[in-house]
Amino acid sequence: MDPIDPSAPPADSDAPALDGPEVADESAATDLDPKDESDPGTKAIRRLPQPVRKAKILGRIELPKQTIDDATRRSAPSGPRNPASVDRNLRQAAMQQFRARGAHTMPQRRGPFARRGPGRPGGGGRRQKADPLAPPPGIDPDKLVQVEAPVSVKKLSEALGHKVQQILVVMMNLGEPVNINSYLDKSQVELVALELHRNVEVVEATEAEDELLSQLTEAKDAILEEDKSSRAPIVSFMGHVDHGKTTLLDALRGSEITKSEAGGITQHTAAYKITRNNRTVIVLDTPGHAAFTEMRTRGAQLTDIVVLVVAADDGVMPQTEEALNHVKAASVPLVIAVNKCDKVDANPMRVRQQLSTLGVQPEEWGGDVQFIDISALKGNGVDELLEKIVLEAEILELRSTPDHAASGNVIEAKQTPAQGNVISLMVMDGTLKQGDLVLCGSGTGRIRVLLDDSGNRIETAAPGTPVEVIGLPELPQPGDKFFVVTDTKMAKQVAGQRATKQRHLDLARKSKGRTADMTAQLLNKKKEEVRLIIKADVMGSLEPIRQSLEALTHDEVAVRILHSALGGVTETDVTLADASNAIIVGFNSVPDEKARAKADEAGVTIRFYNIIYELIDDARKLLEGLLSPEQKEEIRGHAEIRAVFHSSKLGNIAGCLVTDGTISRNNAVRLSRDGNVIYTGKFAGLRREKDDVREVRKDFECGILIQGYNDIKEGDIIEAYQVIEVKRTLGEDD
Repeated sequence: MDPIDPSAPPADSDAPALDGPEVADESAATDLDPKDESDPGTKAIRRLPQPVRKAKILGRIELPKQTIDDATRRSAPSGPRNPASVDRNLRQAAMQQFRARGAHTMPQRRGPFARRGPGRPGGGGRRQKADPLAPPPGIDPDKLVQVEAPVSVKKLSEALGHKVQQILVVMMNLGEPVNINSYLDKSQVELVALELHRNVEVVEATEAEDELLSQLTEAKDAILEEDKSSRAPIVSFMGHVDHGKTTLLDALRGSEITKSEAGGITQHTAAYKITRNNRTVIVLDTPGHAAFTEMRTRGAQLTDIVVLVVAADDGVMPQTEEALNHVKAASVPLVIAVNKCDKVDANPMRVRQQLSTLGVQPEEWGGDVQFIDISALKGNGVDELLEKIVLEAEILELRSTPDHAASGNVIEAKQTPAQGNVISLMVMDGTLKQGDLVLCGSGTGRIRVLLDDSGNRIETAAPGTPVEVIGLPELPQPGDKFFVVTDTKMAKQVAGQRATKQRHLDLARKSKGRTADMTAQLLNKKKEEVRLIIKADVMGSLEPIRQSLEALTHDEVAVRILHSALGGVTETDVTLADASNAIIVGFNSVPDEKARAKADEAGVTIRFYNIIYELIDDARKLLEGLLSPEQKEEIRGHAEIRAVFHSSKLGNIAGCLVTDGTISRNNAVRLSRDGNVIYTGKFAGLRREKDDVREVRKDFECGILIQGYNDIKEGDIIEAYQVIEVKRTLGEDD
């Protein structure tokens, strides 16, 4: 090989830069370096062609600011703003991440030269398992994350930065398996945050609503005090069922509402305007049955004064105490009406003593609560009660602004075939007019018809007036607030937000129901269920019925409500009941002719109720009928074996003396020896002398043959018992 001159320039030092994949021209590739030809040992060196490429910019990649800052800081020299420790820490963190990545992706080396860790002799070291619920890299677990509830699993995953699978694992560990489309309520979101060690705050989406309420509040605060006027007090009649609340209302109004009520009990919240002796009060009549707790709660919150009606013959009852607790929670003035004082067994003093133990002290005993003894049936003391109510109202100095836009609360909502949505409202402030644009619940619309408490059509409703309105497209929930607005766009935006929130709440409730069913399946628990479709006349009755039926729970049986709505029973309801094997329950709601005919054809059961406790009692009996009966043993008698007789055909026969009770051939038998049970079975034969008998009583001798067992001895005790089945109830402990 020819020697190479070390002083020669590099082979590609003179190569021109070419565009693209082109190479240098052939002349350049074959040029020889000029050398001293006089030196015979030196030869020219041929340069090889070197293809040169130029970089071509196809686009730009925008790196995150944090990545750029980190790269800048690492490349910067050490100094006070960039200490060397920062560089070192960053490099160590990067190296740890690289090693962790490599540990999961690189196969372990095997063979005699494999690196051994500090683990077992001859084996690799154990790697510490990563937490499967740990937040992804780059996410600060202490950072506050605000979430609107209810929220879907997918949305929660996006907000927290965790994988959907991590949230599903958490819910599975909590015993509530869900899927990616399930909705989680506030409590479930808080549990997920706790398990993931994240700082989460559950908030409500009320941006548009807050802005609207702020505008209404500013407009109301701008009204001067001299422009306000007094209004009539709103009074709630509360108390135990059948203590005379509606009878007292009839005495004040001169009406006969009690006679028109099913079962003689109030099952709806109703409001009436009463004018008596030139004094006007607005009365809310609330139900007293235990199922209507929510109605009593709303009644206490809507009212200015509460009249607690207590029967003088019954005294303080459970719903009396509950109503008293609602009054204390709402912090409203209280007047006690001791009713039925005309009865022979009436004891008004006992009522005062019972209420005093609950913290209600009468004025005559130095307290601050007015007591009045009345008889609503005969009208005794009714005018005195009205005077005490007016006196309490004067102390409160109730004021309103009639010239302001109306606002108030929803008392009740219902659907009728002729009128559509009919909503009962209590105007708390301002004047409500026909044609006003009203935001109520999750709907907004204009009032087409305005009716007073007697059903008469009116044009306006002053503050403190109960009315019924027709024209709103959506049915609100009792207790919702309503506002008269002028900005149609904002009103629709608020209504849309409320509708979305309500839809998410319904989905979250359904998800919980599906979760419970899935959990029961995972635990291999067979749970019988009664499927119901509920139709009611008013919204205020629908919710108590749902709550009362869902409260009838047991480990073996349950009520499952497939659908609940207002209005009559329709063909759609019958089709759903037929497909799902459900029972249709109508509360003051009946099917039309087509629905009835289809139900008869399909064999669908439709039950009609107008008293809530009858509906609940029937549902309870239906569930109890699905419970497997409890088996109990009843001891019938004992016999002592005095002798054992051997028979080649029958086996060993026990000669016995009945010591107590009666031994019957149909009983089960338990054989014990020295206090230990050695056999349980049946009688094969029972004889008295030579005759087969059905039973043998105390102090008589008999021969007993035990089916399938011959190992009997003298002194053994035969116990006769019978297994009976006892019907179980929902109130029994499992």
